Amino acid sequence: MQFRTAAVLTIVITMEALAQDIRIVPYASLQMPEKNAVCALAFMNSDKILIAGDDEGNIGCWDVPRKILLSSLRLDEPAVFLGAAGGDRSFVAVDAGGKVTVVDILKGPTPAVFHCKGKPLRAALDAGRQFLAVATGDGRLEIFDLKAMLPAGTIDAGDRLDDVLFLGFDRLGQQLVAIRKGGEVESWNPSTMKLIREISLAGGELHGSTTVVHGAATNRATNVFAVGLEEIALPKGGVLGGQELMRNYLVAAYDWNSGMEIKRVKTVWPLEQMALGPGNDHVSVTNEDDKSITLIDLRKGELGGSVVMDEKPVTLAVSDDNVWLAAGSRRGTVGVWQMSFKEGLTVRNAGQPSLSGRIRARQGTDPALKPGVPVKMAILGFEARGVQEEVADVCVGTMTNALANIDYITLVERRQIEKIVNEQKFQLSGLTEEEGVEVGKISKADIILLGSVGRLGSSLIMSARLISVTTGKVLKGREVICEECRDQDIYDAMTLLVSTIAQ
Repeated sequence: MQFRTAAVLTIVITMEALAQDIRIVPYASLQMPEKNAVCALAFMNSDKILIAGDDEGNIGCWDVPRKILLSSLRLDEPAVFLGAAGGDRSFVAVDAGGKVTVVDILKGPTPAVFHCKGKPLRAALDAGRQFLAVATGDGRLEIFDLKAMLPAGTIDAGDRLDDVLFLGFDRLGQQLVAIRKGGEVESWNPSTMKLIREISLAGGELHGSTTVVHGAATNRATNVFAVGLEEIALPKGGVLGGQELMRNYLVAAYDWNSGMEIKRVKTVWPLEQMALGPGNDHVSVTNEDDKSITLIDLRKGELGGSVVMDEKPVTLAVSDDNVWLAAGSRRGTVGVWQMSFKEGLTVRNAGQPSLSGRIRARQGTDPALKPGVPVKMAILGFEARGVQEEVADVCVGTMTNALANIDYITLVERRQIEKIVNEQKFQLSGLTEEEGVEVGKISKADIILLGSVGRLGSSLIMSARLISVTTGKVLKGREVICEECRDQDIYDAMTLLVSTIAQ
């Protein structure tokens, strides 16, 4: 593998398109080090760095706002998958030979590498950027722990990976899903390595039809995955009458937890590439017929506007902050567009209910507590800010139950905390840090946890502060925002907040 830095390269695209509520402004056209087909695209954790790989193994890393090619390197074989790893500068690459490499964009590849036992077909990272799953040609799902730099387990999927088109984790890392071209969907628990469910996707509008899946996509913040389907059926009277096969094309959104369809939008062409975004309720797609990229508004059930590349796009990516749309072509060009809601519009007032709350951690996903180090903790409560007390109670209960299942954490019993608070004549719902430390000392805790849950428009913000009982100082703070938060999203948001405290 070769690694090298490079200089500025930018060509401005001179086209603009309006996609309903979203404004898409051409930003730049970037060129790969060699003019080969772009086969993989991904944005880094900072959302400002784009990485692209071509079918000869070349990788380019760009600072998108400044339009600067920061560095380039060459893998032993073409990249099957690229994805952001831990921190703002690292990414993971899986090449066609099965080599898994973690790369620092400035320093180059790290010494530790993995090797898949089978030929990689598809790969996916969990939302925490810790676990990498690789579907291989011998019918297995190989899972790697990127933080420990060790294999984490293998799932024997058998023939469930035949014609696998998509592999992805849900936003909590509790499901790993494989979607096949015939519409078969299998879901596994990546911790227990057990199969959870099997379902079949279907359009359901043409009698006796066959389903073909052309593309699928999800992102790390939402509880929805989108699939591009084609229905094929015989015409009335059969094909002997000279009639062509009947075909329906559509994009359908499914709920991760249940696998149930929650929205569908008809299209007039089969899809080729898909990226979920911007936001929870739009999907960016390419089609077989032309060089356009179209936004589909899943919330409204409508096709949006489109932009056109000079060359046919073959890969797509949307940044997590929903600011950048990128597409790669067969000749090594990477087009970049900047996206924003039109003036006066936001995702909150677009006029239709959201398909799913968008959940993200504000201070990163690394756990605040060091794994394996014993600690005694007192969870003192969550302050309700603009929400009902019941919501704060749910937050406390969810966090308590989750942390109680972590073997290196000992929790002070709730009844003991309430007894101390009453004896000290404190108010549990509004404890100050000083009062909380006093409760921690009496209960002989090492750390106290004070939290809050507040409303900002249609979003909920859950935060937690870990305070040392010995020093009275805040050790770490963690915060999760749930945009357009529905009742059913609160549990997932709290689960994500817990994972940023301890794992």
